[in-house]
Amino acid sequence: MKKNRPAIRWQLVAGYLGIVIALMACATIGGTPVTVTVTTTATEPALMQLENGAVEVREESGNWVPVGGETTFEIVGVLESTDPWMVTGNTFATREWTEIDEGLEAGDLVRVKGLILDDATWQAASIERADEEPASPTIVLVGKVTSIDPWMVNGITLNITSDTLINEGITTDMIVRVEILLLEDGTWEVLSIASLGNFTDVPGCATITARVMSVNGNEIQLAGWPVITIGEQVVIENDAGGEATLSPDQMILVVVCATRDDQIRITHIIILSPNVDEPPADGGTEKQLVCHKPDKNGGHTLSIASSAVPAHLGHGDTLGACP
Repeated sequence: MKKNRPAIRWQLVAGYLGIVIALMACATIGGTPVTVTVTTTATEPALMQLENGAVEVREESGNWVPVGGETTFEIVGVLESTDPWMVTGNTFATREWTEIDEGLEAGDLVRVKGLILDDATWQAASIERADEEPASPTIVLVGKVTSIDPWMVNGITLNITSDTLINEGITTDMIVRVEILLLEDGTWEVLSIASLGNFTDVPGCATITARVMSVNGNEIQLAGWPVITIGEQVVIENDAGGEATLSPDQMILVVVCATRDDQIRITHIIILSPNVDEPPADGGTEKQLVCHKPDKNGGHTLSIASSAVPAHLGHGDTLGACP
């Protein structure tokens, strides 16, 4: 689905959304918002709301369930248990809408994607078989920086070391991509923190992360959401401000505002690059293997973008897989 209007640079979005919010405030006296109300394909639309920076959907039982928020995760590893669901020592909660491949058993290699809730629950949106085991088990987090001293992303404390690669210019409220190495003793080592453009909160709205599951014309399915219809007024662009196309498995930023009838309005969708250090080239990305910390317990083999190799070598890593 292509964007139906000229691209608007993110630097102009704050002013644009200020107009949107003002129009929304005037809706009851004849103003017409330029945003689009989320609708579903069901006979009766599912109620949705914004609560503490998360999008929630009302289940048939009447309970509100978070389906989109400010911090998402992706992890590939060996499935250790299905009750509870556990991968590489991390336990994941599931809901009725969690998409789970059939026949999964302990010992299978899986990819888990989902949302980290405010209460520190790791809620899985999908659990699927993985085609290829990573060189070393890693977690990728996308979230908002809540503190730099100490480093925290949405309340999650990051143990930064001298080996952590951090983009310059990162400030609080920016959306970042954090790559974490899972060590054998269950602890984390933060490999890198990369900014995803100058995205910050918009007053009166929420900027959340979500994953695209499917696209059918102007209808899209985000992980855990009901099907939503995107109209011409919604701005869709990449994180460089250029024209973009929605497709399955993308990570996106969604700017949403609450309405008075427990629905939400989408004003802007930004498609995030897999890694700011990995510009797409013909749909693919060239990667290289490096041995991370070769002098410490034999090191860990990482698969990284070619553009990130010099920084790793500068920290003492070596080219090629660890021996």
